[in-house]
Amino acid sequence: MLQKLSYSNLVLAMVYLLVYLKSGTFNSTAGIFVVIVFNWLCLRSYQLDNYKWKIWHYLTGLWSLYFIGTIIYGSVFILSSSLEYSFISNDTLIYLLISIVFSLSVLLHLGVYVKASYKAVS
Repeated sequence: MLQKLSYSNLVLAMVYLLVYLKSGTFNSTAGIFVVIVFNWLCLRSYQLDNYKWKIWHYLTGLWSLYFIGTIIYGSVFILSSSLEYSFISNDTLIYLLISIVFSLSVLLHLGVYVKASYKAVS
């Protein structure tokens, strides 16, 4: 399951990058890059069958949480303003859908990977 989640996160990161980030800021570009690196570290751990985390896992995992937090924060305010004005365009709907699926996928992946790391340590 961890391997499939990693591959789906990589695909979703590329879709999010192509659909939303036409001229990205440092935060958004670095966030996508860190999500990709974190998933690569997970795939490497899966291939080596060594789920013990090193400093890179913690750094990229925390930055991924921060990035996903900003995506969720922005999505909530976009959704609330769309509901307030009773209007939502197709572009906004697509962005919200991609953002929610991407955020949930990364959070689920992080949870499963932390659980696998915890089992490897104990």
